Amino acid sequence: MPRKPQKPIRLLESVPSKVYERLIIRYPYQTNGDYAHAYHFAANRLAETFTGDAADDLILLPFLTLYRQAFELQLKNVIHALVNTRITYVDGREPELVNALSDERLKQLGHNLYKLLNEVRKHYEALELGEAFPKEVERLVGMLHEADKSGTAFRYAGQLPHTQEHADFPDLAALFDEQYDSLSVIVDYVDGLYSAGPTLDDVMSDYC
Repeated sequence: MPRKPQKPIRLLESVPSKVYERLIIRYPYQTNGDYAHAYHFAANRLAETFTGDAADDLILLPFLTLYRQAFELQLKNVIHALVNTRITYVDGREPELVNALSDERLKQLGHNLYKLLNEVRKHYEALELGEAFPKEVERLVGMLHEADKSGTAFRYAGQLPHTQEHADFPDLAALFDEQYDSLSVIVDYVDGLYSAGPTLDDVMSDYC
């Protein structure tokens, strides 16, 4: 069935680009993985503006917000990839796996990084890949969840502890970037292991 025509975003259309060098584009049909990459890219671009001045304190919460969103969406992307791998190559269209890809299941997991991480680990371990899930990814996601369980603590005042912390910002940015990449590469790692082999449909057709 063809898609019903939709109206463009009026906000963006209200400031049309007249010069190519000033052009920016929003592409339709982007996936959670695409969005995660965008948040990751934006967080790193923001981190590059750090100079060590006192005014840089103002970028910390936006930076944390961008990376929290990047990890949330990448966890959802990895779930989707692992479940599809299980369906295609290992278990077939089991009801539990079909449900794991549903919008309803993602709504149940919501913005809870701990639940999303556990869902990733469940499907990762079900594939019996022979390589343990990266511990440093677990550790960082756990700390992110601890700091912002709701997904709003970095965005709205009053939800973080009434304490004052300090951190080495370049080291913090490097930590996020490294572990985001470690999480993202799981998709390529699993695809590389399975994509050259026969699918369940191929195996079944050999018996027909």
